[in-house]
Amino acid sequence: MNESAKEWAAEDYTYRLPDHWLLDDKNPSGYFEILHKAYVDRVVELVKDAGARTVIEVGCGDGWNCSRLVDAGLEVVGIDWSKNGTDHAARLVPKAQIYRGDVRDVGFSGRFPHPFDAVILVEVIEHIPPKDCADALRNIAATIRVGGTFVLTTPATNVPNNNPQHYRHFDEQTLKSLIEEAGGLTINSIEGYGNYPYRRAMYRRLRWFDNRYYTIKPIKRRILDQYRGNCSRTPLSTCEGFVIAMTKTA
Repeated sequence: MNESAKEWAAEDYTYRLPDHWLLDDKNPSGYFEILHKAYVDRVVELVKDAGARTVIEVGCGDGWNCSRLVDAGLEVVGIDWSKNGTDHAARLVPKAQIYRGDVRDVGFSGRFPHPFDAVILVEVIEHIPPKDCADALRNIAATIRVGGTFVLTTPATNVPNNNPQHYRHFDEQTLKSLIEEAGGLTINSIEGYGNYPYRRAMYRRLRWFDNRYYTIKPIKRRILDQYRGNCSRTPLSTCEGFVIAMTKTA
């Protein structure tokens, strides 16, 4: 738990610009770009593999993930509680339907009378106060049909929580307990993304080839390529975050 985390409000989550759109997902050349692409690509893959045609992203922010889902041929709805986040998303992803709302509201799922095939919650649950997480998962699951797919990603406790907007990072057992408390969901798989010890070692190596005085681009590129190969389906004991695929059973 991040003890410094206050109770954040929607107006605290503003985007000076749609920053996810600055990431180069075609040729990622930095640590966060590589990591972000790894878990978002896996989320889209899991949704597609489940045979989904319609999907809602809860916590869509500036719409970058929605655009990846649209590119994958899905019918997409995005919802977020940040007004300028949804403004960016609506402008940048015209093929998706974008709404503003709070997943903790009692009437949240009632806004979507036709159940979706899948829902994704990407790097969001760590932003929800712990006391509200189980109810939030129930509300989110209520938007999909029985047999539908729910994919969630979140940072792991292997990584220090230095983000004041993250109430907590998760371990495997805490996530399992939370999903059990929410009810009506069966876990199909829990995968890791990223490799925290490997990243720390990578930075120690990189400083010899990429620093304030010089950059040796071929070596930097090779080191980052090696990190890229250690970003997907990594051991839970060393992962930087989790990718959990679930099925709605009730």
